[in-house]
Amino acid sequence: MKKLILLSTLTVASFSSLATDYGVELAWNTNDSEQVLKTLPEQKVAFSQLIQQGDVKDMFVLPSSIDGKPVHILRFVLSADNEAEVATKLQDLPMYQQDLVKIASIQSLGAKWLDNTPESDNYSVTLRWKEGIEALEMDRVLGVDLQRVISLNNSGLVTSSYINTQVLDNGVERPIYSVAVLAKDAQQAQNLMYSFEAVQLGYATFEIEYLGKKLDMKS
Repeated sequence: MKKLILLSTLTVASFSSLATDYGVELAWNTNDSEQVLKTLPEQKVAFSQLIQQGDVKDMFVLPSSIDGKPVHILRFVLSADNEAEVATKLQDLPMYQQDLVKIASIQSLGAKWLDNTPESDNYSVTLRWKEGIEALEMDRVLGVDLQRVISLNNSGLVTSSYINTQVLDNGVERPIYSVAVLAKDAQQAQNLMYSFEAVQLGYATFEIEYLGKKLDMKS
């Protein structure tokens, strides 16, 4: 038990000083699919520069449509000091400059600590602690679940994992994590989360969101 608690404490301490990673969801801001396709080559070049700089941590492609025509759209994870810097890093992208896309949402994910890139459907699962759980018990459970995340990453079921902090009602900050998992549907992703100690014991709730297919940024 002491080893598991130590693992969770060291993990959070090692990531607390790093820039935060933010999940970014874009939405189309146009009905002109031809203009989008025309701008796409410039967009790819500009976005690849963010990848080369190490700013982009993950990318997922989702099916979408513009005026009834199928066009894929990206979701991605961007490293930044705050949400304002996320917008600043995106403002020079051609599609952003031409108002073809807009930021639909920005979500703080914490710091990335695991990665795997198979080509399959990914679902994001974000956990949140319930109130009233003792701190030492949280640390114990977190240690167990972090080992579970590592095991699932090694088996290929977890493709990314991020460590963040959650501020409870009493002002105490506790570590929390989110994972991207491989699943054929949301139900399978949900079933996988019931193998985690925090969920089994009723200590945490979780939200599931479809991410799309993860892209290999090295290719």
